[in-house]
Amino acid sequence: MIVVIVIVIVIVAGIVGWWFWQQQQVWEKISADLSIRGDVQILDMSVGNGKVFINLAKQLTVPGKIMGIVKNEKQAQQVKELIKEEVVADRAKVELTDNTNLPFTDHQFDYVLISNLQQVKPAITQGRVLQEAIRVLDFKGTLVITATTVQRYRQLLEYYRFNDIKVKQIGGQRVMVARRN
Repeated sequence: MIVVIVIVIVIVAGIVGWWFWQQQQVWEKISADLSIRGDVQILDMSVGNGKVFINLAKQLTVPGKIMGIVKNEKQAQQVKELIKEEVVADRAKVELTDNTNLPFTDHQFDYVLISNLQQVKPAITQGRVLQEAIRVLDFKGTLVITATTVQRYRQLLEYYRFNDIKVKQIGGQRVMVARRN
């Protein structure tokens, strides 16, 4: 019985580890495709464990900056420690705030990144999160959304005059890249 429990734990840990690795690979591919580097301003609306956030920060040069949104104080502290350890405090900052009411000015960011938008509950809140992302995105900026399905967001983006919308599959994720230009 103990052997079965150990095997189940190892399998579950392996699946979770693989999923996190896949997520990181997805964002590395997105970052490379978009050539995110230099002195751009990025908003990461779903920081997660902070690894992708830190990797993006390393690609920036001052005055470039990545701002990350975190959900709770514990996550904020963990990401702040990563920022300190990886020596990117001049390019990375986290903020504990609500994704449906961002404390940023209109059109402030060149890139806005949203991971796993389908996990925002209730579903109607997904639209509000997307509206806030659009509000803070520069007129010539790029919005990147990952989700298991992204087509439901196309209509809202078209309403906001995004006319360059591309969807592709990377790993197990659908990735939507949208630009207004």
